[in-house]
Amino acid sequence: MYEAYSANEVAMKLPLEVTSLTCQSSTGSVFAGSKVGQLFVYSPRRANRRGFDLDNLCKQFERKAVLDLTVCEEQNVLFCVSDGQMAAHSLSDRHYPVLSILHKIRPVHCFATWYRNDKDMIHIFVSSKKRLYLFKWHEKDFHEVRFDYNQSFTDKPSSMRVVEDTLFLSCGREYLLMKLTDKSNEEGEYWMGECRRLFEFNDNAAIVEMRDRDLLGFVHGDTLVLTNLEGHKTHTADVRFSDVLTDVVYDSPYVVGLLPKGRVEVRSLNPSYLIQSMALSKASLLCAGNPGYVFVSSSFDVWMLDVHTNIRKNVSLLISDKQFDLAIQIVEMSNFFTEENKIEIKRQAALNLFHRRKFEESFQLYADIKTDVITIIQMFPEFLPEKLQKDAAAFDLPANDKKRALLALGNYLSAVRADLSKQLDQYNRERFQSQSNLNPEYLKNLHISLQVVDTALLKCYLQTRPSLVDSLLRLHNNSCFFEDAESILKAENRLPSLFILYESRKKHEMALELLRSQYQDPESDPFFHGFDRIVGYLQTLGNTHLELIFKYTRWVLDKDVSAGLEVFTGEDSDVARNLDRQAVLNFLRSHCVAAIIPFLEHVIYKWDETRPQFHEALVEHYIIEVKLLYKDYVQAFPDDENIIRAGDEDGELGEMRRRLLKFLRFSLYYSPQAVILQLSNCAFYEERALVLGRLKHHEQALAIYTSILNDFDAAEEYCRIYYDQSDEINSQVYLLLFRAFVCPLDPMIAGLLEKDLPTPQPDVHSAIRVLSRHADKIDTVSALTLIPDDTPLRTLSKALHAVLQATHDDASAFALRRSVCLCGVESHEERLRHVLSQRIVIGNASECSKCGKKIGNSAFVRYPTDGCLAHFGCHNESTVTSTKNTL
Repeated sequence: MYEAYSANEVAMKLPLEVTSLTCQSSTGSVFAGSKVGQLFVYSPRRANRRGFDLDNLCKQFERKAVLDLTVCEEQNVLFCVSDGQMAAHSLSDRHYPVLSILHKIRPVHCFATWYRNDKDMIHIFVSSKKRLYLFKWHEKDFHEVRFDYNQSFTDKPSSMRVVEDTLFLSCGREYLLMKLTDKSNEEGEYWMGECRRLFEFNDNAAIVEMRDRDLLGFVHGDTLVLTNLEGHKTHTADVRFSDVLTDVVYDSPYVVGLLPKGRVEVRSLNPSYLIQSMALSKASLLCAGNPGYVFVSSSFDVWMLDVHTNIRKNVSLLISDKQFDLAIQIVEMSNFFTEENKIEIKRQAALNLFHRRKFEESFQLYADIKTDVITIIQMFPEFLPEKLQKDAAAFDLPANDKKRALLALGNYLSAVRADLSKQLDQYNRERFQSQSNLNPEYLKNLHISLQVVDTALLKCYLQTRPSLVDSLLRLHNNSCFFEDAESILKAENRLPSLFILYESRKKHEMALELLRSQYQDPESDPFFHGFDRIVGYLQTLGNTHLELIFKYTRWVLDKDVSAGLEVFTGEDSDVARNLDRQAVLNFLRSHCVAAIIPFLEHVIYKWDETRPQFHEALVEHYIIEVKLLYKDYVQAFPDDENIIRAGDEDGELGEMRRRLLKFLRFSLYYSPQAVILQLSNCAFYEERALVLGRLKHHEQALAIYTSILNDFDAAEEYCRIYYDQSDEINSQVYLLLFRAFVCPLDPMIAGLLEKDLPTPQPDVHSAIRVLSRHADKIDTVSALTLIPDDTPLRTLSKALHAVLQATHDDASAFALRRSVCLCGVESHEERLRHVLSQRIVIGNASECSKCGKKIGNSAFVRYPTDGCLAHFGCHNESTVTSTKNTL
C-alpha cells in the first residue's frame, strides 16, 4: 500500500446540506447542489495557488433539494433534478437561468445523457414510474422522441449509463442491458430498445464506465463486477472491496470506492491490489473530476482527492517493488514524466517480465517502446553474426523455458521484420516517384537490421518451427547473411531449403549444381527426384544466362530428351518463349540432333515462328530423317514388292512422312528451290509434287500424280489447293490436269532420275471426269480441242452437259451483271437530267448565306439541301473550321 491520493479541502462546514455533486471538465470547477435548492460553485485558485475558492453561489437555482446534477459541456447546459422535476440551466450565465423545464414527465427518478458525435446532439433517457422516456435537447428545449422497448419493468429504472449505442441500467435487484436501434423514417426520429438481463445484485446499484480499458463496472455488494461493453464477462478479475459499496468512480488506473461510515478505498484493477484506505468524516457522495482528481462530499464538507502530490514517490516505490504494470499505468496517465522516463520504466518492466519467464509480454513491451532489435537478439548470442557476438551475454534458461522463449522471440522477430520490410518497400516506392526524403544512414541501418533479423529468425525457426523456414527464405526481400544461412542449412542437412536460398538469391549455378548432384544421389530427398524442378528452374533463366542453360540442359538431354526439350518449349514460361531461338537451334545441332525436329515443330506450329531459316531447318531435318528411315524400309521389302504410298508406311517412316507432307502444305516460309535440291536422287513423289506446286510448276507436279502415282483424287486435291482464278498461272491448273490425262507427259520432266519409270498412257475417261466436275474452272474450248477425234459421244455426254451448264451459268451471271449496270446507268442519267434542268439566277439582290455580302460576279456554291448560295471562299473557310472542330 501507498498513499495514492492526498485529500485536500475544497469547502468545509458549509451552511447548507450538500445533496448532489458534479464537475465541469473545462474549468475544473465543482458544482454542489444543496438541500434547499441553492448551488455552490467552487473553482481552482489562479496563479498556481493550491485550493479552491467559492466562485459563485446561486441562491435561486431551484426551489427544493437538488438531487442530481450533470454538466453537458457540448451544449453548455447543466441538467438537474429537483422536486421530481427535470430542468435545464444555462452554463453561460453566472446566474444559471432556467432554459427549459420538462413538464411532461413527473416524478423523474433519474436520468442519463447520451451525446452522439455523428449528430452533435444530446439525447436524455428519463426514468419515471417504471417507464423510460427518451428526449433530445434541441434549440434550448426538451423534445420527446418516440421510444419503444421490449421490457416491462417491475420497479423504477435507476443507475442508468449510456455507452455508444447501449443503455445499461438497474431495475429492482438486477442489471439490464438495452441495445438501441435507430428506426427513424420520414415520419420522424424513432428508437427501439431490446433488453437483456445481465445479473442480480444486492444492496446499492451503481454503474461505472472504464473507457480506456473498454470495460464496465457494476456494483454488487462489496464487489465491482467487470464486463466488456457488450455486458459479457472478461478475463479481468472483479474488484473486491472490504465492505459494501455505496458509490464508485473510475480514475485511471484506480477504482475509488465509497464505503459506509465515510471510508474511501482506492484499488488498482490490473493487478488488483488495495492501494489506499482513508476515512473522510461522513462522506456520502463521489464525483470524478479531470484525470487524477476525485471529489468527495459529506453533508457539509467537500474534498478533492489529488493523485499528483505523491506521484513520483509512488512510481519509485512501485519500481523498487517490481510492480511495473501499475507503475506504467500511472506514468501513462500523467504528464509529470518525460517520454525518456516512460521508456526507461517500460524497459525495466520488459526485462523483469523476461526474468519472470513471461516472454511474450516481455517482447511485446520491447516492441511497444521500439527497442533496437539487435539489443533484443543479444539475449540469444548464438543467433547473432559472429562479429556482433562479442558483447552479448546469454541468459541461462532451462530447456523448456528456452523453447518458450524462442517461440516468443520468433513471433517478435516476425513482427519486427514485417515493419522493417514495410519501411523499405515504402522507401522504394517513394524513390521510384522521386519523393524519398529518407536519410541514407538511416536506410543503411534498416538494411543491416533486416539482415540481422532474418538471420536470427532463420536460426530460431530451425529450432522451433522448421516448417516456416522455406516460407522465410522465399520472401522477395529476404536478407539473411548468405554465408551464415548457407552454412547453417548445410549443417542441418536442409538441402531443399538450401536450394530455395540459392534460388531466392539468384545463385543460379549453385542451385543447378545442387539439383544435379542430388538427382544422382539415390538417397536424396524426394524434393530432388525427377527433372521437373531443374527444368522449371532453367525455364526461369533468360538470354543473359544462355551458357548456363545450355550447360545443364545438355546433362538433362543426355538423360531424357523430352525433359530437356521442355526447357526450350515450356508453354507456361514466357522466358522460354523469348529465348534466342537461333542460339538454341545451334546448341541442339551440336549436342542433341534428336530434339531439333520437336523443337522446330513447337516454335513454328505453337509459337507462330515465321523466320525462313527455322522453316528451312525443319524441312531439311525432316528430309534427312525420312531418307534414313526410307533406306532401311526399302531394304526390308522383296524385290518384286511395290512401295506403299507416302505416309502409309508402317512405323516411324510413315509418321515422319506424314509430318513432312503436313509441313510442306502448311508452311509459306521455306525455299521450294532448296527443298527440290534436297529431294533429288530419291523417290519422294508426293513431297516433290507439293514443292513443284509451290514453284507453280504444275505440269511437272501433275505428271507425278497422273503418270507415276495414278491417283486421281490426289491430283484433284492438288488442283483444289492451288487453283486461283485471279492468278494467271494457277487459274490454268485444272486445264493442265485435263491435258495430263489426255496427253500424258514423260515423268522425267518432273526431275525424276529413277530408271524404269512406267510409260504413261492417255486416260480419256479421267480427263472427262475432270471436265465434268470442274467445267466452270476450265477453258472448255481448249479442253474440247484436246479430246481425241475417235472418242464416242456417249462417253462425252456427261462432260458436254457440264460444259453447257457452266456456259449457261456464265451467260446468266453476265446477263444479270449487264442488267444491274444498265439500271445504274439509267439512274445516273436521270439524276443528270434533273440537275441539268435546274436554273440558278444570280441577281443584284443575291447574297452569301455565310458572310451576308452580295454574290456579284464571284465564284459561288449552291447547297442542294436548301438552295442557299455562298461565296466559294466562304464555303471553303466554313469547311476547314468544321474539320478542325471535329478533330
